[in-house]
Amino acid sequence: MDTFPRAELNRLTDRTGYPGINQEEWRSLREYIRRHGTEYDELRFNVRIGIGITLQGDYTEKFVKDWEERTKMRPDCIGFVYPNVATIIEAKVQWTNHAVWQVSDYRDRYQHDHPGDVVHVIGVAEAYTENARQLSSDKGIKLFIYAFPPEDPLAGGTEDARS
Repeated sequence: MDTFPRAELNRLTDRTGYPGINQEEWRSLREYIRRHGTEYDELRFNVRIGIGITLQGDYTEKFVKDWEERTKMRPDCIGFVYPNVATIIEAKVQWTNHAVWQVSDYRDRYQHDHPGDVVHVIGVAEAYTENARQLSSDKGIKLFIYAFPPEDPLAGGTEDARS
């Protein structure tokens, strides 16, 4: 897990990529962090949740444990507020129904792993389908949509928050 406390937000927002995030998706996540990062005590990347795949066969115990850890679910980012409030933040270029089901599963798995935590879910994207927006609202997922000028891929975006 890679952890960035609130004091390191400037260093985090100056990056052109984040640990474990697809290159196509980091831009909207960075914009969300620029605007909302101070709402969290820390931002966590490469957090593994759920149950991984257990290998059967003639493997070393270390290899089996490593494989199980690598095959657990990995949300893009978790914003954490002490002592027990976690916000799962998932970035997509296009927010679709698939993204809604993906983050719903993340929420269920996180709550199973951390039953004492309060869990929120946020989607950040550059575009969305209307059906996915409605489904997100029905499932309690807040969307933040950012539009970026195509000529300047590093520019900040304009925010359109939808729930």
